[in-house]
Amino acid sequence: MPRTMDERPPASPGVRLRMVPKEHGASFMSAHALLLGIVAGFVGGGRSVTGLLLALVVGALFLPFTAAVSALTHRKLAPAARRRTLEIGAALAIAGALALWMGPARELLGVAVTGGVLGALYLIARIRTGPRSMVTELTAIAGISLLAPLAWLLIAGPSTRWQLAPVAAFLSFGGTVPYVRERVRRRRLREPALARRMREGALALAWQAATLLVAAAGVSAGRIHPLVLASFVPGAVKTLGGIARPETAPPMRRLGYVETAVSTAFAVMAGIGLAMAS
Repeated sequence: MPRTMDERPPASPGVRLRMVPKEHGASFMSAHALLLGIVAGFVGGGRSVTGLLLALVVGALFLPFTAAVSALTHRKLAPAARRRTLEIGAALAIAGALALWMGPARELLGVAVTGGVLGALYLIARIRTGPRSMVTELTAIAGISLLAPLAWLLIAGPSTRWQLAPVAAFLSFGGTVPYVRERVRRRRLREPALARRMREGALALAWQAATLLVAAAGVSAGRIHPLVLASFVPGAVKTLGGIARPETAPPMRRLGYVETAVSTAFAVMAGIGLAMAS
């Protein structure tokens, strides 16, 4: 007799549903996205402690929720992932209802709808291109970046520049994807010459150059404070130095520490700069 759904054997001991997605470290950037929004909100004149606490609650629920969603396509973890997705999804829905009740409903609803669209695109990308593809990781980072305007809106309400927060976060955090992928790829290769290192790291370098150009254009147009442009400089310097340096086996723990330091500096500087008048 075939087994029913309830009679399926449990997942093997070595396979378990994690609290954070294991495929990429981008999800840890949720803390930096929240930090950007919190800094911008308070520097911009916001004083809502309730809004801050609600933003932190959403951020705390975000990581286990994305971990569950990312496991929906895993054969052995799918049942547990569906249960956790529903449970944490319900908690997020309650937090979202509270946010709409106490904050600017129209702007927050726009953030929520955008997040839903990005979530669907993430699932599609994960199924079609795999969990570690660049498209999947960048889509995940785009969703994570929405935590910045969420925190800003809950703490201070809408301003003339709150919409720029997710753009700035995506440009900064997204640039780590081609950079880290290139550094990791080198671990399997012999040390190439400088010209080849620069050529093979062209995508990471081009991302940083485009980011600086976009920020410079915003400063020139009077849309953002020069501090926002300065916030991208540490990431650009890190990328150039990391791509150019002769290194065949970059220590992954050190890479993580550097990324954390650069992302923290960016979040604080960009948050202050976005909240300040140009």
